[in-house]
Amino acid sequence: MKIVLLYKNIAAAFLAFVMLILFSGCSPSFQSFGEFSVKEIGEGIHEIRDGDGSIFVLVQRGKKAPAGYNKNQIISVPVKRVIVYSTYNIAMLKVLGVLDDTLVGVTREYKDWVMPEIRKGFEAGRITYVGEAGAVDYEKIKEISPELVLTWDRAAIPMLNELEIPALITTSATAMNLETRLGFTRFLAYLFDRKKEADAFIARINKTVDQISEITASVSRRPKVIWGDIHEKRVLIEPGNSWVAEIIRHAGGEYVFDDVSGAA
Repeated sequence: MKIVLLYKNIAAAFLAFVMLILFSGCSPSFQSFGEFSVKEIGEGIHEIRDGDGSIFVLVQRGKKAPAGYNKNQIISVPVKRVIVYSTYNIAMLKVLGVLDDTLVGVTREYKDWVMPEIRKGFEAGRITYVGEAGAVDYEKIKEISPELVLTWDRAAIPMLNELEIPALITTSATAMNLETRLGFTRFLAYLFDRKKEADAFIARINKTVDQISEITASVSRRPKVIWGDIHEKRVLIEPGNSWVAEIIRHAGGEYVFDDVSGAA
């Protein structure tokens, strides 16, 4: 009886070992950045998931897109023409070194910008104001012919789908912690073939955060901090699970809403 049980245990362990080898060696590479993910499904082809859970496929220029995807799900990479809603996403394009070459549309007027790259883009006619974020001009967007739209406005997706323009939601239902926020840079890098630049940026930020943490580790008095936006009828604060709260803690502060978990 003991011999039979021992045999079964050995057989089960061996089978598990073989399955581990098979799946680790043959399964497509997969990276997850919070609610965003990238999965390699072929040479030069990646399937990605945005902050809304929508699926897209990134196809290197010159390669044929796999079957099973609609036109508005297929993104040729590196992307050459992009409209961006969020100033944070625009900052990431600068980090990746593609801002001057790819940005063709924004949702803030020329007068609202201080970034010299954006102002120069407007002046040179490379960048167009496509209307306020909540009420963009779809005719103008169609005229600009972007290959991709990066947006937080889920209400815009149906019309952009109708125009057959891929549109990614760049926000998520759960607030991003610092690791996810930095990882999102790598997610964007897949769109522009700038993974080395993303990795260098992430390493630089992590090194700086570590240095700050060392300096503030011995701080005896930690100031209480609140981070948020004051609107006409409400105040929105960053939750304790956000990257903002994490940075405040690294900097030696005590975030007042540490015990609050939620969306950004």
